[in-house]
Amino acid sequence: MVAPQTEPAVINVTKPTLIISVTLAVLTLGGFAGLIEGARALSMTLRGENNDPLIALIVFGMITILTVDIFLIRQLSRVITAALSSTVQPQLKPPKAIAAPHAPQPQKPITARLEQAPSVTEHTTRFFEPVYRSPAETSDPPNRGELKK
Repeated sequence: MVAPQTEPAVINVTKPTLIISVTLAVLTLGGFAGLIEGARALSMTLRGENNDPLIALIVFGMITILTVDIFLIRQLSRVITAALSSTVQPQLKPPKAIAAPHAPQPQKPITARLEQAPSVTEHTTRFFEPVYRSPAETSDPPNRGELKK
């Protein structure tokens, strides 16, 4: 007997798509604006002496913005793909187990053959040497009767 086919639930992805798109736009435009402002402030501090930190700031800032944009675009494409695939009605095939009920099943392991693993500390031959203590620490404290003499 085959189970009745159920229709997949239609998922509304308008809000997630809009949120990811707005986040992408804000991070890109805001990131470039912040990067330009930071480069301008750094150039005023350096006053043309050494432009290497300025160039490094711009290059690494653009790489960071680009990386975040790539991840957001990737997530956006996944959301859009999920929305498009939910509108298509897939044809569900009956499971093979129902089609062939006498298919051989994998055998469960017999617990009688399982052996306990030995401990890591068994058969250890390493001995630790005692901690060095000065003679003053190891000797017994003198009796009070001896101190009064």
